Amino acid sequence: MSEAKLTDVDPSSPEGGAKPVKGPAKRRNKRQPDEVLANVMAAATAAFTRDGFKGARMRSIAADAGITIQLLIYHVKTKERLWELVMERILTEYQQFHQSRAETIGATSAAERLRQLISDIVLFQSKHPELHRIMTQEGMQPSPRLSWLSERFTRANYDEFLDVAGQAQREGAIRADLGLPRLWYAIIGIAAVPFSVAAEYEYLTGKNPFSAGEIKRSIELIEHMVFGG
Repeated sequence: MSEAKLTDVDPSSPEGGAKPVKGPAKRRNKRQPDEVLANVMAAATAAFTRDGFKGARMRSIAADAGITIQLLIYHVKTKERLWELVMERILTEYQQFHQSRAETIGATSAAERLRQLISDIVLFQSKHPELHRIMTQEGMQPSPRLSWLSERFTRANYDEFLDVAGQAQREGAIRADLGLPRLWYAIIGIAAVPFSVAAEYEYLTGKNPFSAGEIKRSIELIEHMVFGG
């Protein structure tokens, strides 16, 4: 999606809404491309989180974003591509966040890098609870979206964890009998579920999972599970 193309248009245009609006209406209604793109991404993320891929409707997303369905389809083409754009935006943000934290912290041993990875996962999930909600829906059955997501993003995250945790095992920092693939999913569960089901968590525990104290306790729980002590 080209940000520069997401401007107000004439929805009656035969090109699907690509013709610029002229005259006073354009001056009155024109919005910046960045604003329109942000609105589209917010509306699409909410729809895919709430309704899943199958339940999300392009027309509703366009309406929530404040644009015409013709404009949305003209630039995005398909719901599949819009879903990819949403996931690219979230997971690229995670990669940048994780990389910047690694450069700042400068962890040296595998154990230190594993602790940093655990902390990054919890912190990012707290900022983007929609990620786990969408991933849970997509992970329930094979699909082209799951394959695309795995090969573009999640396999790299999984492989990084196996590498760092494997080194930590060889260093003796974590138990040698821990099954690392299962440990990965245990960490993801503890890190993400409190935020994904935040209303239930707060109702039963009386605590806000997004509070600094609860986030810290989630990190500490995972570290205790992984490192013991």
